[in-house]
Amino acid sequence: MTKYLQKLDTVGFLLLVAAAIMFTVRNVWDVWTYAMAVAGAVLIVAGLVANYRQIMATLGKRSTKYITNYAVSVVLVIALVAGLNFVGQRHSKRFDLTGIGRFTLAPQTTQILGKLDQDLDIKAFFPGGTYGPVNELLTEFKGDSRHVRYEFVDPDKNPEIAKQHGVTVYGTFSNPFTGSSMKSGTVVLSYGGRQEKVEKRSEEVKEEDLTNAIIKLQRTETKTIYFVQGHGEWDIADTERGGYAEAKSGLEKEGFKVSSINLASQASVPADAKVLVLAGPKTEPFPKEFEFINDFLNKGGGVLAMVDPSPSASLAPFLKDWQVTPENDIVLDVSGAGRLLGAGPSIPLVLQYESQVITSRMKGQMTFFPYARSFSTAGETASGFTVEPLFKSNENSWGETDLKNQNASFDEKSDLKGPLTLAVAVSKEVQPASEGKPALKARLVVVGDSDFAGIPYFQSQGNGNLFMNMVSWLAQDEDLISIRPKDPVDRKIVLSESQSRMLQLFSLVFLPGAVLVLGIAVWTRRRR
Repeated sequence: MTKYLQKLDTVGFLLLVAAAIMFTVRNVWDVWTYAMAVAGAVLIVAGLVANYRQIMATLGKRSTKYITNYAVSVVLVIALVAGLNFVGQRHSKRFDLTGIGRFTLAPQTTQILGKLDQDLDIKAFFPGGTYGPVNELLTEFKGDSRHVRYEFVDPDKNPEIAKQHGVTVYGTFSNPFTGSSMKSGTVVLSYGGRQEKVEKRSEEVKEEDLTNAIIKLQRTETKTIYFVQGHGEWDIADTERGGYAEAKSGLEKEGFKVSSINLASQASVPADAKVLVLAGPKTEPFPKEFEFINDFLNKGGGVLAMVDPSPSASLAPFLKDWQVTPENDIVLDVSGAGRLLGAGPSIPLVLQYESQVITSRMKGQMTFFPYARSFSTAGETASGFTVEPLFKSNENSWGETDLKNQNASFDEKSDLKGPLTLAVAVSKEVQPASEGKPALKARLVVVGDSDFAGIPYFQSQGNGNLFMNMVSWLAQDEDLISIRPKDPVDRKIVLSESQSRMLQLFSLVFLPGAVLVLGIAVWTRRRR
């Protein structure tokens, strides 16, 4: 009987192994798996009790102590490696050593991923079932948030899954510059019961595409941005130089609805409006239009007023009611910063920003404002108003008030000495906080230039980010205030045919030949 009891630990170990294999196959702890695991543990304990004397006698031997120490060391090493691997999987950390930050997500992407409070499921449909650049991008996304899960699907091998998600766009195309083959495809993102698709026919899926899709998934409402028309303002449909098509596209990518409106014919601000944009009106709006805008603000709306120098409209009567006074000047910057853009002193360059929410993420970003005017604010603002400068020109600038003078120079008597305020943010409490509801505030941003957000300046330096951050603050979407992803820079070296031949000769003939000659010389010298 004792002989059979001594075998119980072996049987128990086998039962535990069987339970582990069953769980690995089924991935579920059912009744039978639990029963086998419990029975195995009980039998191991019984076996240890039955073999107690034999175990104690064996442990007293010197060889057993050496074996035990070795086994314990192995177990500790395995436990340490397993623990580090577990921590590494839960808290992955990667280091980007590339000069352009190729493998570093943009601040906005990191910010958006940090807001995920449930799983984001991503399915990438590409020919062959994988694609290196997109896989690398999704790995960065997953490493930044534990809520991100992704998988690649080959639409040709899994047509039922592709059909289920409505996938029809995928294939290959050639890079027009290098001639290399690239893949296009569809990425389907699911979050909170909602779904967004990123479809690319002749270009690669970029970080910006995925980030904007996540922003749309997180939105609970669609906010409408209206651009006021009728006074020579910039046209959001114009794709030529001088249009605002890129600004419109940027807003739409982040889930805003963008439309134009003529307040004179509409006779009111639409009920669904969240932000009104006055993009450089050339003539003054009618007094009635200002009434519509004031009523909209006093209901908690947001207005972005971009006011160009004279002879464009100054909006002075309207802005005065909001504690801002536009100066009748044009800001000239003689620091030489404008040379970076191939321009003269009429384009002030801004490198430093005030500590306001809109500009809180603009550190290290350059913005420039062709033909801008400055503003002044009241020393003491009226009760309920908060007036905050956003940024100023540098000390080597001034506000030229003689706008007809072609050879401008600083005149202490009439000109304004820099630094000068180029943009102002104003907020006003229009409804106090009540039980369960925060205070309702009107928001106004005034900028002394409208060119900075038009084509071709929108994509230059930080101009686009600044414009988008202004609109996000006015729409009360502070979570979107950030630095957005940039298109990846293609830094491939394209060699001519002769250069390719020289490189091959150097790597296959000259370099190995030099090593061979050097080796023979060393060998000959040692022989002597």
